[in-house]
Amino acid sequence: MAPASSALKYAPTDDVVVMEKEEEEEEELILAGRVPPVPLIEGWLPGGNAELDGGGGGDDPSTNIVPMDARALSQMERQVLARVRTHYEEVLLGGDDDGPAFDNLPEEMVCRVLRTMMKRHSDKPRDVPIQTAEMLMATLKWRKSIDADSLITRTLEHTAEYHGGWPTRVLYATDKHGRMLVYDSIASIDSEYLRMISPEEVELLHAQLLECISIERRRRCAMSPARMRVYSHLHILDLEGFSLVDAMKEHVLRTCKTIFGLSKRHFTGCVYKIYIVNCPLAFYVMWNVLAPWLPHDTIAKIRFIRGSGIDELGRDEGVDRSSLPAWMGATPRGMPMVGGDERNGLLVSDLVASERQRRHHAQ
Repeated sequence: MAPASSALKYAPTDDVVVMEKEEEEEEELILAGRVPPVPLIEGWLPGGNAELDGGGGGDDPSTNIVPMDARALSQMERQVLARVRTHYEEVLLGGDDDGPAFDNLPEEMVCRVLRTMMKRHSDKPRDVPIQTAEMLMATLKWRKSIDADSLITRTLEHTAEYHGGWPTRVLYATDKHGRMLVYDSIASIDSEYLRMISPEEVELLHAQLLECISIERRRRCAMSPARMRVYSHLHILDLEGFSLVDAMKEHVLRTCKTIFGLSKRHFTGCVYKIYIVNCPLAFYVMWNVLAPWLPHDTIAKIRFIRGSGIDELGRDEGVDRSSLPAWMGATPRGMPMVGGDERNGLLVSDLVASERQRRHHAQ
């Protein structure tokens, strides 16, 4: 875009102006999770909405083209969705005119919650419509109570302490389907920062972090040549430098429990897999404490790896090894916060600041 001070060589036609405005409006809707680059509920690819039993599983191993979370709902999923709608409208919404109409719910949220609930309650399929509708309603009420749509623009108390104590990073690399890689390093976490933050503040701060990750994921989908929508990311937790003494401190466990609870209740289905790398034997003591806080379908997504995980990410997820930060495979390990290599990605705290600035200029 030309600077404001320079003159345009060619004045755009009315049609071009209208098209640019429509594209800007579509991008805003995409970033808000309202309109996916490709429809999720409608069919969009020949054979793309072939029936997949149950939903919520992994990618179809027979294809490297369309990942599970970019596919239209299967016939089975659409049948369950019809029952979700009935319970939502007739039981939960009832005569409440102020409640959000089912047709106005974000498609991304509907699809990932539906598929997660079908997986989580596969042993009790009759419960799926009720559990899905109730989770959707509970999430909408929670989002309204914290004004989640404006959360990214707000400067929250203890922001510096939280991001300083737990510096999450979005890497440059992606898997074969374009899923983002989100990275946390135990060596970079300063648990003393977390001591001063209450569980209520942790929940709000982490919600802001997850909102920012979702916006970045949608932006990457919108910019992707394939315009393929995925609603999940890969998460890497690097345990190099793990100390059982520090990890078992009360305020650390309290923070973990708050984060897990928030993800389970209101961001379910956002994580495709979790790679816990450089995993020492001592971690399994802590794992016995953490595991009961996680639903079984989340535990099924976790891989424990003694090494750096680079080989497994390349072999099993199609991650280009050359796109990963050099410090992931280095011995001795370098610090991920140093250097200008784009493979290092960006801190989520920086993404939050950038998104806040973007919205401020857009007003």
